[in-house]
Parts: sequence; C-alpha cells; structure tokens
Amino acid sequence: MLLISAQALQGRVREKVELGTKFGISVGHDGRPQICGEPAYVRAACEGSLRRLGVDCIDLYFQHRVDKKVPIEVTVSFFLSRSE
Repeated sequence: MLLISAQALQGRVREKVELGTKFGISVGHDGRPQICGEPAYVRAACEGSLRRLGVDCIDLYFQHRVDKKVPIEVTVSFFLSRSE
C-alpha cells in the first residue's frame, strides 16, 4: 500500500491516481481505539479525510473494521444519502 500526503495529490497528480482510504476506528473518551460504524461518525470521518487530503472525492472508501453493534445497512446509509 502506498501512503501519500495531501501535498502529493496537488496539481494533475490527482487525475492520474485512484484514491482509497478507510474508516471505522475512532478514539474513545478514554483515549483508546474503538470500532465505530455509526453514520454520524462515518460522515465526520469522511469529511475529515476529504479535508486532510485536500480533495473533493475519494474513489474507494472502505470500512476498516465492522462495528458488530451497528447493522451494516445503517453504517452504509450515509453513502446512500450522498448518492441521491
């Protein structure tokens, strides 16, 4: 896997690559990592990724870990609302 920075995506480089990143692990109130599939978290994580990468579109956005407490249909509902 190739790790890139927002600076590397500037200019015409973005047109030549497929950009993928992931979501699903957040930091809990106790400072420890936690698996999260809540739509509000997915939205915030996606918006944060777009901002940090300096792009307006992510080609492949995938869930790093499945939150077994949240049905997958609920987790992906964020994406369905974005495509309408």
